[in-house]
This record gives sequence, C-alpha cells and structure tokens, in this order.
Amino acid sequence: MPFHLLPIPISIALIIVYMIARNRNNLKRTAIIQPLTTLVALGITALSLTSTRANPQYTLWILIGMGACFLADIFNIDMTNDKILYAAIAAFVIAYLEYAVTFTRFNGFQPQDWWIGLIFFLIYLLLMRLYWKKLGNFKIPVLIYGLVMPFMVTRAISTLFGTSFSPLPATLVTLGSLMLFAGDVEYGFSRFRSPIKFSIGSICYAGGQVLIALSCAYFFS
Repeated sequence: MPFHLLPIPISIALIIVYMIARNRNNLKRTAIIQPLTTLVALGITALSLTSTRANPQYTLWILIGMGACFLADIFNIDMTNDKILYAAIAAFVIAYLEYAVTFTRFNGFQPQDWWIGLIFFLIYLLLMRLYWKKLGNFKIPVLIYGLVMPFMVTRAISTLFGTSFSPLPATLVTLGSLMLFAGDVEYGFSRFRSPIKFSIGSICYAGGQVLIALSCAYFFS
C-alpha cells in the first residue's frame, strides 16, 4: 500500500468521532479531535512526497495552507463563543487564501473562470442575504470570509479546465474544496439563520481536507 494511504483508516475513525463530539457539543473531546483530523491530513500530505507522481513544490504549498488550517482549528473549538469565532475566521481567511493562491500558481486562469466565478458570486449574494439580519457584529468578518471561501472553490474548480493538474488531483481538490464550502454553508445557516439539529459539517470539513491532501500524491497521474 502506498505510504500516503496508510493514515486513511485513522482519518475515517477520527472524522466519525469528530462528528459525534460536535453533535453532542462535547467541547473537551472536540478540542482534541478537531486538530487531530487536520494533523492526520497534514501527515497524508507529507507522505505524498514518497509518491513518484507528486510535485514537491505543490505539496509544500498545500502543507503551508493546511498548517494554517491546523492553527485555525485550535481557535475554532467553541463556535458559539464570539471571540473564538473572530479568531477562527481570521485564521481560515489566511488558510483558504493560501489554498486559492496555490491552485492559481500551478494552474493559472482559464476561460471558464468567468462563468464559474459569476455563479459563486451569486451564491455569495444569496447567502449574505440569508444571514444578514442575524450577523450583528459579524457583518464585516462574514462579508470578507464569505468572499474568500467561494474564491478558493472557484480556483479549485478551475484546475479541471487547465492542463497543469491531472484529472484525478483536479477532481480531488474540487470535491475537497466544495466539501469545505458545504460545511461552512451549513454552519452559517445554523448560526445565522435557523439552528440545525444534526450537523454533518465536521465530515465536510475534515473530509475535504483529506481529499485536498490526497491530491498531492497524484499531481502527475
């Protein structure tokens, strides 16, 4: 078995425990499990360097972005605490901008970016309209974060139309980024619109990071 696949069973187990802890609002367990899920994804990324199909430079850039996500995870434990949420938003803005820059650095811009960008900008406007009345002091942070996240997703989708990324890693970063986006949309709806009883955002976030990590091992597939 390739080395980068060895941590996958551990990752799956942690994601399940993470989802249970989040839905039970078990902050003590979440404080341990949430960073661990990203730490395992970091391990998958690092082990991808043993693959003959990896691009070391791309892998290094993903490691930096995922490292920023790991730091954000440390802040992002009690998401009902406003001070913690401010810190988490700032950290994730940096992390996801780094992802966006990474995808663009290796893929450039494609003609399809215009209509993909338009679609996600309209989604952004719709979400801001849904959240706006309950944003309170979070209006500016969420407006900024709300732009950064879909921008990162559009840069990931763009890899499907370029020639630098092989089809498999392009698909992995696209699905991974969409999962991160879906997790944020679920949290935003629950926090600023209407509470959701059972959340799958933890699966979306941790699973999305794993897919992005796996893209490193197949860059030249």
